[in-house]
Amino acid sequence: MQPAPAPDYSSDAAPLAAEIEKLAPNDAVHLLAALKRGLEPHSSEFERYLAAEALTTAIYPKFKFSEFARIFLEDEAFLAYYKKFMDVGNWHSLDRKYAMNELLKLATHLDGDAAECGTYRGATAYLLCQAFRKMAMTVHLFDSFEGLSEPAAVDGIYWRKGSLTAAEDQLTESLHEFENYRIYKGWIPTRFAEVADCRFRFVHIDVDLYQPTLDSLEFFYPRLVAGGIILLDDHGFKSCPGAKQAADEFFESKAENLALLPTGQAFTIKQ
Repeated sequence: MQPAPAPDYSSDAAPLAAEIEKLAPNDAVHLLAALKRGLEPHSSEFERYLAAEALTTAIYPKFKFSEFARIFLEDEAFLAYYKKFMDVGNWHSLDRKYAMNELLKLATHLDGDAAECGTYRGATAYLLCQAFRKMAMTVHLFDSFEGLSEPAAVDGIYWRKGSLTAAEDQLTESLHEFENYRIYKGWIPTRFAEVADCRFRFVHIDVDLYQPTLDSLEFFYPRLVAGGIILLDDHGFKSCPGAKQAADEFFESKAENLALLPTGQAFTIKQ
């Protein structure tokens, strides 16, 4: 039997080369050379990184690659945790979850409980429970389990009522190995009063919209201990203009500033 003929990719490669020429006329030769090196059978990891950067630069130049060889991408234990929760092929929130996991380390020596507003399926609630599992405190989890409430005009056009719906049993399944949490089902802020006497060391707010973001900040900020952290998941995303506006308005009169992270999150530390 004769071996199958090698596939002819020239018809596919030519339009790609032409597109790169059009998108990056001054760098086309460099980009194509980097891409060619990265596709060679024995190319190094760094050469493949450069190839990916070259191709991305041509197709989506707004995206800016970070440095090669960041060690958080080698954290196998964290990658294994993330894979338990991710949708297939979706690594979009890996950097946000890693950033949150690191910030949690700054609150382990403090007093007080922890809270999360907007739990979805429990990926970040898992990090909260894990960080504080050996401590005499509670992780308080607030969610409607009906998705988002009705967006206001300030929230833009990205979200719809009911987006990001997840069932309560998905959350409890995600947290099956922990006992240090309590779930409060209901629209924010209807059940906040049940923890009005608590103090908090870490609060994660991931509610995407203006009003629940503002309600969460107004309730939890005065109950945050000195050195405690508020982490806002949505602050740096164009899809969540209302959440950003709510936080900006709230902190305008406060002593603390919000620090925007390149992950799209923002956080502050209570004075």
